[in-house]
Formats: sequence, structure tokens, C-alpha cells
Amino acid sequence: MSQTIGTAEYIGSDCVKCTFSDGSAFYVRLAYLQLCPPEKVTAASELSEEEFADLVDAALVYAAERDAVAYLERSEHSRFLLKTKLIKKKHSAADIERALDYCEERNWLSDSRFAGAWLRSRAITHTEGRIRLQGELAARGVSRQIAQEALNEFFEAESEEDRCLRAREKLIAQGKEGDALIRSLVRKGFSEKIIRKCEKNE
Repeated sequence: MSQTIGTAEYIGSDCVKCTFSDGSAFYVRLAYLQLCPPEKVTAASELSEEEFADLVDAALVYAAERDAVAYLERSEHSRFLLKTKLIKKKHSAADIERALDYCEERNWLSDSRFAGAWLRSRAITHTEGRIRLQGELAARGVSRQIAQEALNEFFEAESEEDRCLRAREKLIAQGKEGDALIRSLVRKGFSEKIIRKCEKNE
């Protein structure tokens, strides 16, 4: 069954609000259309059943994109974390993937940028080593390569050894010593090699 577009109002260079005679309305990003030609998304244009279904699919992807952008406007997210939030909003996995691909293409979404921002924020309240920080980034869906690059840049500002010394001083002030001190530093993600260096530099 064909459908006729009542009005088609452009709300951006690639976004259109389409209304139909039954009162339904869809916000569509033309880039998400796969079957319906973008030039047919105009007032009074008659769409085939397949074209209309494609328009609805594109509208669902755009809805996922809008929710994604709303989260990204508040803070950086990894793709994994953003996908998790969008699933909770009941978007389908397929719609989410297409929307996030679009966001990545436009650099609105970046695991590299997220990793750097997360490390800087974490450093405000935690003094941790590379092993712990890489594990925390992995838990947030950041790939090993991206995490390593972000950590290399992070430790340019303050070496891991200097951070270990600061963590060690704080733990000693809390009464930690001997094996208990070493175990605490290991839990914070410092390698045994770094811990030994800190002991020598005490």
C-alpha cells in the first residue's frame, strides 16, 4: 500500500520532518535512506510500500542518533558505553550501529577522545598505574591499541614512576608498610618493576 507525504519540512541540510494524511510524522536523516530516493522526500510525493518502510527505518535510526548526540553533548562516551545506554532506551541493535557509525564518521563520537578525557578525570581522585587504568578502559569498551596510545600520552604529563611515588607516600601515611604496601600498589595497577624503582628512589 502506497503512502503520500503531506508535508516535508527541512530542519537541516540533511534532515526532514515528514507528515502524512493519517497524522503520523517522522524526522528523517536522508543519509539513512537505503531504498527510497532522497529526492522523493517532498510534499505530495507518493511512496511505494517499500519506500515508506525504508523511510520509517531511517526515522528510527535518526531517533537513535538524536539520543546518542544528547548523551555526547553532556560528556565524552566510548562507543560501547553509548551503545549500552541506547539499548536501555529500547533502540534496536541495528539502528544503534548505523547511528553510531554516522556519529563516528563526523567525529562526534571518538573512543580515543573518550579515553583521554576519562584518564584526566580519573586522575583527579585516583593515583593508579598503567595496568589498572588499561583494565578500566577495557571495561568501558576501549580497544587495547587506543588505550595504549591514550596512556602513553597521559603518562607524558606525569611519569608512571612519579605517580607510583605519590601513591606510595599516601599509603605509607595511611599506615601501610612492607608486603601490605606492595599489595596495595599492585592493586592500584603498578607493576612490580615500577614498585621496585620507587623503593630504590625512596
